[in-house]
Amino acid sequence: MNTILIAGAGQLGSRHLQGVKTSNHELDIWVYDLSEESLKVAEERYNQVESGNKTAHFVTSLDTVPENIDIVIVASGSKPRAIIVKQILASKKVKYMVLEKFLFTRLAEYEEIGNLLNEKGVNTWVNCPRRMWDGYAQIKSLVNCDEPIEYTFEGGEWGMCCNTIHFADIFMYLNGCDTFEFSMDKVIPEVVDSKRTGYVELHGTEIFTTADGSKLSLTSLPDYNGDAHVVIKNAGNTIEYYEGKGIMLVNGIESTVPIHYQSGLSGTLINELLETGSCRLSTYEMSASYHVSYLSQVGPFINKLKGWTSDSCPIT
Repeated sequence: MNTILIAGAGQLGSRHLQGVKTSNHELDIWVYDLSEESLKVAEERYNQVESGNKTAHFVTSLDTVPENIDIVIVASGSKPRAIIVKQILASKKVKYMVLEKFLFTRLAEYEEIGNLLNEKGVNTWVNCPRRMWDGYAQIKSLVNCDEPIEYTFEGGEWGMCCNTIHFADIFMYLNGCDTFEFSMDKVIPEVVDSKRTGYVELHGTEIFTTADGSKLSLTSLPDYNGDAHVVIKNAGNTIEYYEGKGIMLVNGIESTVPIHYQSGLSGTLINELLETGSCRLSTYEMSASYHVSYLSQVGPFINKLKGWTSDSCPIT
């Protein structure tokens, strides 16, 4: 039996838990959170999913979790994530780890955790799951990487700081480049409260460019009218992707694609890791480089506007 640990039983952690239960492997699942209320909700959601050959434990201490763990999913908020990773690796032997984004709030934590993961020999990925979506697999098959990609996403209150890394990740997957340049020239210089208590957000437009001439433009406006959607132009093709509706248009021809939720992906993720030793997500090294490039500009921008002198930036 394989042992799985989900650290963080909040909204996202409980959806991971539902997905993990759908894996076709026999699993001993441990869910860790300091909040008994969160654990209670997670257990209720776990019981909503039918699956055999699974056992589940809901605990408020890591001391009761087995020493040898096959897969750890760290689904906490960004502020405590580095501490939780260190706590787990101080007392457990872990084979594979999956970290939620936004990874960490401090730039120094990226190298620190990277070094720790290497020292402990833990193969680690970051959960930007669009790489697992059928729609983006279809788009990838249409993209000619010899020509630049123009990728735009526009919407209303979609949580730009929180979710930018998702789009940066899939943009880099599609164009095949390793690094990007990032501009905040069109970001509105006003910090607003995030929907998640203790975190902040921004509005406006962010621009990413790569050496091959590809461009990613992300726009979040509180007064935006219409459906949020992706438009990708490449090699004479125009692709419109309404992710939330499962609709894609390729040069005006409409088709339907699956709408993916985390509860429908985590089981597949567990299967891939246990059966192949790898998965379709970005590696820690790759994703950390994207995070650092983004955070190194967003952090000072927000801190200056807020008058903060902290070395961290509360985005999640």
